[in-house]
Amino acid sequence: MGSRRLTLLRHGHAEPARDDREDFDRPLSPAGVTEAVRAAERIVAAQLLPDLILASPARRTSGTADIVARVCGLDAARLHLLPKLYLAPASAIWRQLSSLDPEARHVLICGHNPGLSELAGSFGPHPRRRELATAARVSAIFRDQAWSALEPLAALRCDGGAQKA
Repeated sequence: MGSRRLTLLRHGHAEPARDDREDFDRPLSPAGVTEAVRAAERIVAAQLLPDLILASPARRTSGTADIVARVCGLDAARLHLLPKLYLAPASAIWRQLSSLDPEARHVLICGHNPGLSELAGSFGPHPRRRELATAARVSAIFRDQAWSALEPLAALRCDGGAQKA
C-alpha cells in the first residue's frame, strides 16, 4: 500500500521586531540560519526528502525553506511561496493541499505558529497538543489518496513535535 507524507516545519528563529521594519520582512537571525541548516541536515539524515516545499513568502520563512531546499538538493521549481501561508491558521494551511499535484508524495510546508502547531496537533485518531519550536518539524503519514481527500484525523502515524527538526 502506498502512502503520502506531510511534513510541517516552523521557520528558524527570526530577528526581533523593529519599528522600522514590517513583521513580514523580519529575516532569520544568525541563530535561525544555523537552526534551518541543522533542520535540513536532519531531514536529509532521516531520509525525509520532500518532493515539494510550500512556504510562506515572509523573509524568515522563505529563508528557512530556501536553506532546506538547497541542503535537500531540490531545484528551485520544487519550492513554491504561497502568500496564503503567511501567518495562516491551521484550516488555511490544510486548504493548500487540495490542489496539489498527485505526483507529489511528500510535501513539506514551512510556515508560522500558531497555525502550524495547531495543525500538527490535529493529526491522527488521537490528536494531542504539539507546540513547534523554531525549526522544529512534525511529519504525518496518510493512506494513498488524493491530497484533496485527506483529513488531518486520518493520519496513520505522526512523529516529531516540539523538538528541533
